Amino acid sequence: MSCFGKNAKFIFIIVMFVLNNSCASKTNLNTSADSIHLPIEKNETDKEINSNKDPPTTVSPYAQNRINKIIQNFEANKLSSSDADEAFLLGKIFEEKRNYIIAEKLYTASFFTNKTLICGINLTNTLINLKKNEKALEIALKLEVLFPQKPDIEILIASVYQLNGDYNSLIKTLERAYKKYPNNEAIVIFYASNIKNNKKRILENFLSKNPKSTNVMLALAQKYYTEKNNMSALKYAKNAYLLDSENIEIITIIAKIEQNLKNYSEAEKYFKLAFEKESDNNLNAQNYVNILLYQKKLQEALSILLKLEASSDEHIPFPPEFSFQISKILIVNKDFKGASKRLVELSKEKYNNSVIMYYLAICSEGQRKFNEAIDYLNKITQESELYHDSKKAKILIYINSNNKEEAEKNIKSFEISESNIAEDTIFKANILAFYLHYKEAVEIINTSLKKVPEAKELYLKKAEYLRYAESEEASLQFAEQIYIKWPNYGDGLNFLGYTLVERNQKIEYARKILHKAVTINPKNGFYLDSLGWLYFQKNDIKNSLKYIQEALKFEPEEPVIIYHLALVQLKEQQFEKSLKNLEITSKILSDMLPYQLESDPELGKISKGIASKIMEIKKLIETQKKT
Repeated sequence: MSCFGKNAKFIFIIVMFVLNNSCASKTNLNTSADSIHLPIEKNETDKEINSNKDPPTTVSPYAQNRINKIIQNFEANKLSSSDADEAFLLGKIFEEKRNYIIAEKLYTASFFTNKTLICGINLTNTLINLKKNEKALEIALKLEVLFPQKPDIEILIASVYQLNGDYNSLIKTLERAYKKYPNNEAIVIFYASNIKNNKKRILENFLSKNPKSTNVMLALAQKYYTEKNNMSALKYAKNAYLLDSENIEIITIIAKIEQNLKNYSEAEKYFKLAFEKESDNNLNAQNYVNILLYQKKLQEALSILLKLEASSDEHIPFPPEFSFQISKILIVNKDFKGASKRLVELSKEKYNNSVIMYYLAICSEGQRKFNEAIDYLNKITQESELYHDSKKAKILIYINSNNKEEAEKNIKSFEISESNIAEDTIFKANILAFYLHYKEAVEIINTSLKKVPEAKELYLKKAEYLRYAESEEASLQFAEQIYIKWPNYGDGLNFLGYTLVERNQKIEYARKILHKAVTINPKNGFYLDSLGWLYFQKNDIKNSLKYIQEALKFEPEEPVIIYHLALVQLKEQQFEKSLKNLEITSKILSDMLPYQLESDPELGKISKGIASKIMEIKKLIETQKKT
């Protein structure tokens, strides 16, 4: 019920409560239809009834005749009470089908004939859905006169004021309702959510008198959550969950709080629970998929999305954003053809066209269709948020298609964005370094550091390229300066430690530095690999294997880590396992685009020697079999 704004959940609960509790009673009052201005146009044709902007509704000839008869009788003030009941039931059918124009006519006829609370509320909601807020307010105010002891009507009136942006009337209505019904849970929540001061105090006072009010606990949890007071929010949410473990809103807020607290496994558990309880709820599905993707559980996320797609139909269509999410996972899986097929279908639906063009370009590049990729990127206009990224993508495609002239021309004209200095600088420096312009790359980094002197990643990139622009010693000294300036910067620690290991210098010092990096981030596969590689150099195979295998849990397709594992296994004379991992490494490297492979000196070095290493191990296996 988005029409109720930010407090939709509470209003929706109350309106449904009113509906359920009003069905059994019908109050007839002698008030004429003329006493409120909701006219029925007499010149509307049958065709107009069936053809409005809402989803099409098939109306049987009999139903069409009954609708026409009801409206005609109402206009002539001849509608009977039983026919008004029928009008209400027909109105509900059309409201459920979101055909609000017909529903309004039927509810109007029923309400002004029988004066029932339930019909008045349904008519008000229908008018809100039609954005006829002034008419909705008239009906709500009339309901207040007809049913003066119904607190739910106060909420309905306040809701319409909220929709109209009439804050003063909203607060006056809620203050009056709060004084009149201080123990009404929905009124307390609605009031507390809209006043400027003492929100939590009002809710906590109510909760002290009503300690099992899960809705108030939920409201407090949400309030503390928005204030980023996660522990207080979690306390109220967990207490509410103990009393109502089936409430999806409670489950979801717990998941969000756990996510804020970086308890990702707990967040996943609750998002999954919410999804399992309401698997047809797209928001629950999106929350669950997002937490899986955040934890790099791509295949689990893909499985969920594909199951949702398989169970969708014309009544529960598969959302385009889910299909887009599948496309992105397929790209990660290197199923560029499958991703491209989905993206083309989304482009036909005009779904976020610039984004689709960008990802179609990635798919085309992955299939080595470089000209096609450039064509897609050229369709991204200057107004698009992805225009700047599309310029970067073109440069990489020119490199991968061996069009050096266009690549160098574009990188020279590439302007570093003032809103994204560090990332753009690293991109430009990387391309210059790819073409061996190391000194120019360092100069660009130095220029940007004057603008963003605290950009740690720029210092690190400078340390990397000083090795080629000046010397290995200059690079190492600069890495030491980074460590002194930011002693807890994990990437800086990893770079310094790994550089020392590669140069076989200060190994014990490097061990302490790399252990510190792993302590800072124990789930970083690159830090773990560096530490494992250090132990390999120290001939400590047990620890080497331990850390490299742990690294692969977080970076399972990183070729350098797989290669390191293969060398450890080779040293352990586990020839079959070593061969298998070398062949996996070789396959990953062969699937890489030229820039991915050639821009990383370590990958280039591995690539050049891996074939001979594989032959070496095959010979060892043959020798082993003969002995």
